[in-house]
Amino acid sequence: MKKAATVYFSFLLLVSLSAFNCSYNPANLDSAKKEVQKYYEEGRYDKEITEVVNKAINELESLKPTPNATAVFDIDETVLSNYDHIKSIGYGFYVTAWNDWMLSAKAKAIPQTKTLYDKIVEKGIKVVFITGRGYKFYDATYKNLTAVGFSRIDTLITRSEKENHISALEFKTQKRKELVQKGYNIVINVGDQMSDLDGGNSGIKVKLPDLLYYIQ
Repeated sequence: MKKAATVYFSFLLLVSLSAFNCSYNPANLDSAKKEVQKYYEEGRYDKEITEVVNKAINELESLKPTPNATAVFDIDETVLSNYDHIKSIGYGFYVTAWNDWMLSAKAKAIPQTKTLYDKIVEKGIKVVFITGRGYKFYDATYKNLTAVGFSRIDTLITRSEKENHISALEFKTQKRKELVQKGYNIVINVGDQMSDLDGGNSGIKVKLPDLLYYIQ
């Protein structure tokens, strides 16, 4: 996941309107951070992601996979949680700290998505991970995924340096198109951002909740 200038933390989007003149008044930053923390730590996040994943599992039940049936997963806030790291730096983003965190390969699995992943593997569907993380993080990312149970990986796709200038939507759309051209049949696509899902060749779209950032 390449968190660059396109990363907009959700607490900056929490606003209040004046009852008198309807002027735009941003919420107090400290209060907004506390609301995000409550969302993740008091059960609402777990409830919402469980509902989304259960719906996806129900849709999978009627799916009869072909030999080339493929599931595409994003990584950050989709299968790996970076919440502890993001919270530790005050719900901000610092490039050096983020890079060190990725290299540490210590992100935890998101249990609900791991359940969905297991169901997909059981059905004999191939699994491809497409992430905005740069290629220099390929080894650490692969290590992190396998360490927390995502061991059946057909392909892990990261950004090359020449792809750093394009948006997440463009990058992921192109990579899915390339997979289809190679014969993969994408039947389900799982991500926490709409830029993970839009652009075609997605099959069943599974949008997971994420209040930590927004990527176009």
